[in-house]
Amino acid sequence: RFDTVVDSGLFHAFDDDERRLYVASLGRVLVEGGLLHLLCFSDREPGSTGPRRVSAEELRACFALGFELLALEPVRFETRIHPGGARAWRASFRRSP
Repeated sequence: RFDTVVDSGLFHAFDDDERRLYVASLGRVLVEGGLLHLLCFSDREPGSTGPRRVSAEELRACFALGFELLALEPVRFETRIHPGGARAWRASFRRSP
């Protein structure tokens, strides 16, 4: 069991079914009150090259059960192919009881 999990670029790689499994597994490994810090590509990034884009609404919906959203903000994800960084979301969630 963990107090904190950091996801830097994994969540956006999953399809819808895998996301449900991922969130459920986080619910099992995070202690009650544990924190998840997540960085994923944003739907605000133009084009279609690179990983699947994620909307703020998708993040909220995926973690709606069992997690409390603490913070969600637009940031840049540094990559080799996106000059100035790709648009991303940085989110923090707390595992609910």
